[in-house]
Amino acid sequence: METHRPQRLVLDSLAELRLLSGSPLRYRRHVLAFKQALAGQHCTTLVLDHSGGNDPGLTVHTIVHGVINLSSTGVEFGGDRHRVRIMKYRGRRIAGGYHDYRIETGGLRVFPRLIAADHRSDTGHQTVTTGLQSLDALLGGGVDRGTSTLLVGAAGTGKSSLATRIAVSAAQRGEHAAIFAFDESLRALTTRAAGMGTPLEPLIEAGLMHLQAVDPAEFTSGEFTQLILDAVERKGSRVVVIDSLNGYLNAMPEEHYMLLQLHELLAFLASKGVVTLLVSAQLGLIGSMTSSVDVSYLADSVVLLRYFEADGEVRQAVSVLKKRTGDHERTIRPLRLTPGGPQIGEPLRNFRGVLTGVPQERMQAKPDAAA
Repeated sequence: METHRPQRLVLDSLAELRLLSGSPLRYRRHVLAFKQALAGQHCTTLVLDHSGGNDPGLTVHTIVHGVINLSSTGVEFGGDRHRVRIMKYRGRRIAGGYHDYRIETGGLRVFPRLIAADHRSDTGHQTVTTGLQSLDALLGGGVDRGTSTLLVGAAGTGKSSLATRIAVSAAQRGEHAAIFAFDESLRALTTRAAGMGTPLEPLIEAGLMHLQAVDPAEFTSGEFTQLILDAVERKGSRVVVIDSLNGYLNAMPEEHYMLLQLHELLAFLASKGVVTLLVSAQLGLIGSMTSSVDVSYLADSVVLLRYFEADGEVRQAVSVLKKRTGDHERTIRPLRLTPGGPQIGEPLRNFRGVLTGVPQERMQAKPDAAA
C-alpha cells in the first residue's frame, strides 16, 4: 500500500485471515485494525468472504460500509440461477431484493429487478387499429395504448397469428414492434407469418420489427425482463408480443412470484404507452377448457378463441370477454386462417352454445305465405 498507492484493493479472502486469527475475538480485532489502516489511504477496498459453514462472517457486516451477497441455486432442468442482493450500503439508496445475473466472459452481467413505480409517466389515451376491421369491431374500435390484451385459447386456434398480425400492422404504420417467442423458433415464426401473407423479413431489415427467441431453460425472468426493457427504451418498441405465457411460466419455478413479476412488467409497459399482447394456451381442444395459470385479471382485455363443431367440420370462433378501457362487441364471430391472413366473419347468430364446442343451430321461423 505504501509503495504502490493503489486506488482499488481486493482481499481474497477473509477465510484465510479467520484461520490465522484463531479466535473470533482476535479475528474481529484484526479486521478493525485493517479498516483503520485503510481509512486515510483513499482506497476502495473489496473484501471477499464465503457464506458457507457455521460462521457466515456476520460480525464483519457491522464493520464494512457495504455488503453484497452473491448466491447460486440449482434447478431441476437448465442452468443454475445466479442472484445478487445488496444487503447493506451506507449513505446510499439501494434497490432491495434479489437481482438476477449471469457469469460471462469478462465479468458479470446483472439484470436489476424491475420497479414499475420508477417509470411512471402519463401517456394519454389513444386507440390504434389491429389491422383487421372485424377484430377492431369486436374490440370496440381497436386496442388502446398502455393496455395489455390476453389472447387465450387452445393450441392452433390462431392466437399467435392474430398477435403477429397486430404487430405487423403497427410496423406497417412506422412503429417498432417486438415479438418474444418462447414456443417456436424464429424460422418457424417467419415461415408461418409468410404463409399467411405477412412476411416479416422486410420489416426486420427496415428496423421496424425485432424477433427474439427465448429459451426458458436458459433465460431467467430477470434476463427476459431486461430484454423487454431494452426493446422499449433503446429500440422504441410500441407493440410487444409475449408468445406465450406458458413458456414464461416454465422459466419461473414459483408461480406466485411469476405473477408478481408479470404485474410489474405490465405496469411498466403501461406507463410507456406500449400495446402489450399476451398469448396463453389452454389445456384441451373442445369442451371444458382449463389453464395452467390464470392471468386474465392482470390483462386489460381478454380475447377468447375456441374450436366448435358445425356441419361435420371443426371451425374456430373468436370473441372478446372483457375490456376495461371501453365498450366492446358481445358477439361471437367465426375465424379462418387463410393464406391471406386471419379472416373474421359476421357474428354467429344462427348458433347457440358455440363456447361449449358443440353448438346447436337455431331453427328459423318460416315466412308467412300470405305475407
